Amino acid sequence: MTVTTLGEAWRLGWRLRARCFWVAPGAKSKDGRGQVQCNTSAELDMKTLVWTRGELFPLDQLESRLKCPRCGLRRVTVVFDIPSQPKSARQ
Repeated sequence: MTVTTLGEAWRLGWRLRARCFWVAPGAKSKDGRGQVQCNTSAELDMKTLVWTRGELFPLDQLESRLKCPRCGLRRVTVVFDIPSQPKSARQ
């Protein structure tokens, strides 16, 4: 079964984490590596996403609709935590 919408993912008990991580080009830290400018992550509430985006909202478009609250950039990565057992089987 392929899950393609927020509503399907929510009903199956999926969890969602968004992360913004970027390194400033040219800026170097003391150890010579790039200097991290933003390293923010948060678990997003699936129920709220369904309420605001709609249950038919495509999962593959979600990443492009998010913006980091710390730095304001849209370079956000979305990671889904898929339970090993569907919600309906756990009840």
